[in-house]
Amino acid sequence: MERTKRSVERAQPGTVGSGDPRFPLFAAGLVVALLMAALLLPQPVALGQDATPTAPPSPPTPTPDKPAAGQFTLPVPLVDPSFLSHIVLLAETPPTPPPQPPPPTATPAPPPTPTPLSSSTAPSGAPVRIIIDAVGLDHSVVAVGLDEQRIPIVPRHDVGWYQLSAQPGAGDNVVLWGHVLRFADTPDAAAPFARLHELGAGSRIRIETEQGGSYAYTVEEQIWATPDQVEYILPQGSERLTLVSCIGDQVIVNGSVEDMTHRLITIARPAR
Repeated sequence: MERTKRSVERAQPGTVGSGDPRFPLFAAGLVVALLMAALLLPQPVALGQDATPTAPPSPPTPTPDKPAAGQFTLPVPLVDPSFLSHIVLLAETPPTPPPQPPPPTATPAPPPTPTPLSSSTAPSGAPVRIIIDAVGLDHSVVAVGLDEQRIPIVPRHDVGWYQLSAQPGAGDNVVLWGHVLRFADTPDAAAPFARLHELGAGSRIRIETEQGGSYAYTVEEQIWATPDQVEYILPQGSERLTLVSCIGDQVIVNGSVEDMTHRLITIARPAR
């Protein structure tokens, strides 16, 4: 009977008895398991002692909501919050400053009265006469222009007023021209500008207009120019009288004088 019971005990699977040779290993494993369980269990805190606070678990990282259709969002790693704050500041509408009272309006000073250009108060008009006492000149003036080759038309025996130039007193360049040599077919007719080269600085010139005006000018300078220096007959932006005549060597063609090498430019300004 005892033999039968011992046989039954040995026949039960999954049990370890003290007489089993595996018992020491089983006991050692059980001790190790108990020690590890003791280390993992929370330690009791005695009353009256401060408990070391345990840091709360970190909250889960929120998952960004999916943007609605048509909404534009920037990737978070690419945007600096400080940069966004600058954008917000720039986007804000600055406050409207309170209205300021208008500055006092200064009363404009009346424009200065222009200095009269002559002793006459008669209205201006085309020049009809030139008088230069220093060279004994008292001659009529006729209006002329340019021919088909755009060459100045010079009257044979009169002084010509370039009608594309200014009228006396108009505030710009008044241009007159004339011959200095007599014509062979009319030797008795004097050339009107024959003695202009005798003028000096300070010589007086008087111009009379068709409307009765009289304008006085004073010679300031004389210039030798070549025929292609046309700038002297162009507008100058200020009142002046320009007399154009010939000077220099004679240009002879077929035995007769056709021209001279230079032009004598006499410039006079309104007398003071």
